[in-house]
Amino acid sequence: MTQAPIGPLGRWMNWLQETWERMRRLVAVLAIVRFSLLIPAVLGVTLFAADQMVSILEAVGEDGRLGAGLWLLATAAFAGLVVWYAARTMLRFRFASNPASDPKVHPRLKRMLPRVLGIAVPALLAARVALLAYGSTTPMRLWIFAGALALVTGAVAFYVVQRRMIAERTGLHMLAESEQRERHALSRYRDLPNTTLRVFYVLFIANVVVLALFMWPQFYRAGAPAMLGAPAILLLGLGLMAVTGSLLVYWANHYAIPIIALLVLWTAFSSATNDNHMVRVTSSSKSHGVFKRAKTPLAGRLKESALGGDTVGSYFNEWWQNLVQDEPPGNEPIPVFVIAADGGGIRAAYWTAAVLATLEDATAMNPVPFSRHVFAISGVSGGSFGAVAFDAVLANRAGGAPVGASRLEEIDQMLGEDFLSPTLGTGLFPDLLQRFIPWPVFDDRAMAMEQSWERAWVSFHPGARCRFCEPFHNLWAESPHRVPMLFLNSTVVETGQRAIDSPLATTTATPDPAFSDALSVGRLIGTELPVSTAAHLSARFTYVSPAGLIDTHRSGAPRWLRLVDGGYFDNSGAVTAQEIVRAILHPPVAKPPDAEAVAKPRSMRVIVLHLPNEEEIPSAGLNEAQRVSRGRVWLSEMLSPVRALMHTRGARGTQAVAYLQGEAKVQLLTIRPCRVHLNAPLGWILSQQVRRELTTQLQSCQGLGTDCAFKRLKWVTDQLAHDGTMPSPPDLEASNACSDHK
Repeated sequence: MTQAPIGPLGRWMNWLQETWERMRRLVAVLAIVRFSLLIPAVLGVTLFAADQMVSILEAVGEDGRLGAGLWLLATAAFAGLVVWYAARTMLRFRFASNPASDPKVHPRLKRMLPRVLGIAVPALLAARVALLAYGSTTPMRLWIFAGALALVTGAVAFYVVQRRMIAERTGLHMLAESEQRERHALSRYRDLPNTTLRVFYVLFIANVVVLALFMWPQFYRAGAPAMLGAPAILLLGLGLMAVTGSLLVYWANHYAIPIIALLVLWTAFSSATNDNHMVRVTSSSKSHGVFKRAKTPLAGRLKESALGGDTVGSYFNEWWQNLVQDEPPGNEPIPVFVIAADGGGIRAAYWTAAVLATLEDATAMNPVPFSRHVFAISGVSGGSFGAVAFDAVLANRAGGAPVGASRLEEIDQMLGEDFLSPTLGTGLFPDLLQRFIPWPVFDDRAMAMEQSWERAWVSFHPGARCRFCEPFHNLWAESPHRVPMLFLNSTVVETGQRAIDSPLATTTATPDPAFSDALSVGRLIGTELPVSTAAHLSARFTYVSPAGLIDTHRSGAPRWLRLVDGGYFDNSGAVTAQEIVRAILHPPVAKPPDAEAVAKPRSMRVIVLHLPNEEEIPSAGLNEAQRVSRGRVWLSEMLSPVRALMHTRGARGTQAVAYLQGEAKVQLLTIRPCRVHLNAPLGWILSQQVRRELTTQLQSCQGLGTDCAFKRLKWVTDQLAHDGTMPSPPDLEASNACSDHK
C-alpha cells in the first residue's frame, strides 16, 4: 500500500516538529552545563551593561593598581579554566534522567562548547578593556592591560585545545589522558579519573578556604579585599560557583531529584528566620545575635544627643544668632545655605563632598567661611555619604587635628578608595551562604561597607580620631554651630514613609513639626549609632546593600521596620530641604541676645544649593526620543506599573525643587557636573580619571560652555566675599545644562 503524498502544509509541519525536537535536545544538553553557561553570561552582562564595571576596570587599568591588575589576570585564567573543566566533565556523564546526555547526541557541540565557554571568560574582559582604551583620553595603560588579558585568553585557548599535545611533549601525562583511554559515558562521579577527582577536591577545598577568609575580620582589616579588587573577587566567586553549581546539577540528574528547586524553596523558608541585617545601634553592635536577631537597647537607655531637645526651628534660631555675632558689622543680608544632595552612589558622594570642600577651601581665609553659613544638608544615598564625609572633615579640623592637605585633597584621597570589593566579597561568600542557613550566623555585607568607610578614614587620618567610627551625635559635640546639621533620608519598607536621621528632636515629647509624615530615626534607635551606619542607612540601595532591620521597641505600632535607600521616596533630598526652608522662614520667637540686636536686626538671604550629580538631559532630547519611538514601548502592560513607581521618586523631587524655585524668599542654585569624556557611574568605586574629570569642572569652565559648575561656585564665593551684596547674574538660572559643551 503506497503512502499518500504529503502536501506543503504537511512538509512544513514535519519540518517544524523536527526543528522542535532538535531544539529540545539542544536545550537538554545545555541544561547539563547550565552553571558553566551562566558564568560567561553574567560576566558579559556585567561588563557591557553595568557602568560600575567600567569604572572598576578603569580604576584597575589606569590608576596603577598593579596588585589588583595581576589578581584580575590570574582569576580570569582561573575562572576560564574552571568553567571549561566543569562543563567538559559534566558532559562526560550519562544520566538516565536526561537522554540528551548520550554521547551520540550533539557530539561536536559537546566537544567544542566547553572550550568556547572557557575561552569566553578572559576574552570578554580583554574585549571590554580594549573598548575602554579605544574611547579613553589616556589609553596607554588600558591598551597594555587589554594586551595582557589577550595573552591570558591565548594561553587559556592554547591549553584547552592542545592539552594532549602539551602532555605528550612535556611528559606530564597527568594534564590530559589520551583520546583512546578517555571515557565519555560515565555513570557516576567515582568513575572519573583520579586526576579529575583530585582537581575537584582541590577546588572544593579552595571554596572552603576562600569562604573562611571572607569570614575572618583580620582579612578585612588588612585591606585584602581591596588588594584583590572587585573584578578578581567577582571572577573568583563565579569560578567557584561553577564547581558548586555543577555538583548540584550532577546530583539532580543522577538521583532524578529537583535539588536546585528544593534549595530555592529552602532559601525562601529560611528567609523568615535568618535575617542578619540588623542596623548597628552602637559602634559595638553586630548585625546579628547568637543564632537569632541582635538585641538592641531602648533609645532612652543610650547616651542622648545634646541637641535632642531642639527642633529645626529652635536650633536654627540659636544657630542664626551665633552666626550674626560672628559676622562682621554691617546691614547687608547674611547668606544662609541649605544643601539638597542627590543620590547616586559614589558618584553622588564624590560630587557632593567635592563641591562643598571646594567652596570651603575658597573661603577658608574669610572671617566667616562657607561652612559657617551652611545651616543644614539634606542628603540621599550617596549624597548622604558625601555630606557625612564633608562634616567629618570639618569636625576633625574644628577639633584641632593637624591636616596638611586641602579639604578637596582630603576628600579625594578618602573617596578614591575601593568600597565595592569588601561588600562584594562578603556578598558572594558569607552573605550568600547565610541565605541557606535558617539562623543568622554571619556579619552582613552592610557592615563590610560601613567598616570599609571607617578604614578609609583611618588610613588617611593616621593618629586622628576615627570620626566615622564614633557616635553620630559626636559630630556636633565640640563645635555644633560650625558643622552643618545633617538630615539623612531613608525609606521605610513597610510604610513607604521617609525616615530622617538627625540629632535634633530625639528627646522631645512630640516629633519635629518641621517634617510631615516622616519617622525620626533618632527617636526610634537613638543617635549613638556610628557615623558610617548613619550614612549607610540613607544609602542602602538594594541589592548591593540589604534593607536595614531596626527594632523600634514600640507597642501599638509596627515594632520591626526595615530601612532602605532614601532615593526610593525622593532621590533629590529636596523634599526635606523644602521643609527645612519652611522652618527657617518661620522660626520660633526667641529673646534676642541684646538691645543692639533688636535695634539693628540683620536680615538673611536663604540660598538652596541643589547638587545633582549627572548631566541634565534637555527636554528637547526627551521629545526627540518620544518622536523616534512613536510612543511604542516594549512590554508596556507588564512594565508600566514598575516604570511609574520608579519615576514617581524623581517627580517628588521635581515638585519640591519647583516649590523652592518659586518661593520669593528663597534663591535656588543648581550645581551639576557636565559629562566631559566619561560617564561617572553609580556604585562604590571611582577611577582616578573620573575623579579628575569631576574636580576639573570645579576649577574651570574651559571647554564646558558658559554656565558650568565652576561659574556657579564662583558666584557663591562672591556672595560671601562681598557680604551678599552682589546680585545674581542674569544667566544664572535654576539649572545648568552646560549647553555650549559638545
